[in-house]
Amino acid sequence: MSDQVRPRRVAAVVSPMLTALREGTRDHHVVVERRLALPDRIRGRADLGVTLAALLAAWAPLERDLAAADWTGLPVGARLGEAAALLRADLAALGVVGGVASDRTSGVRLDTTPRAVGGRYVLLGSALGGSVIAPVVERRLGLAEGEGTRFFRRSGRAPGADWRDFRQALAGRDWSSAERHDAVEAARQTFEFVGRTAAVRPSG
Repeated sequence: MSDQVRPRRVAAVVSPMLTALREGTRDHHVVVERRLALPDRIRGRADLGVTLAALLAAWAPLERDLAAADWTGLPVGARLGEAAALLRADLAALGVVGGVASDRTSGVRLDTTPRAVGGRYVLLGSALGGSVIAPVVERRLGLAEGEGTRFFRRSGRAPGADWRDFRQALAGRDWSSAERHDAVEAARQTFEFVGRTAAVRPSG
């Protein structure tokens, strides 16, 4: 009704930490996207298998390191947004045998809460692009929805909700300039690790 007061939509609060991460890793993000070249590098099932195996080699150690990090200063689960299990399921669906050493680490320092935030920022952000990549790959390879693309789709997960929870957790805490610096540095190193590890190209 015209005489009713309509509630005003309150703009989401953007944490200075999130702003620092976005601005401080913009170039690193672009470099990694170019190196991964998704979905263009996937032209056949063999390409998809090699790509998923390379992604698993990056995701598994990063997720392991993040789960072991100190999250006591942030109200989010240590395993927020994990997706390595989806990569393993995709590889199994494609009949690709292989794995990642269970004791392998990324080499990225993710031991403090700010540094863990930087690493998690990179992995959570990747889920947003996967929803665009998956349909292209499925159409190109003649795959059913989610066939070998569960990781890209984050099937059974809620990447939007994970990102919202992460963003809200960042906004609910004050971060010092030193903490923001550490988070950005860890995010940059995470991007670099993903770029080195997951950019393996199919041979032939």
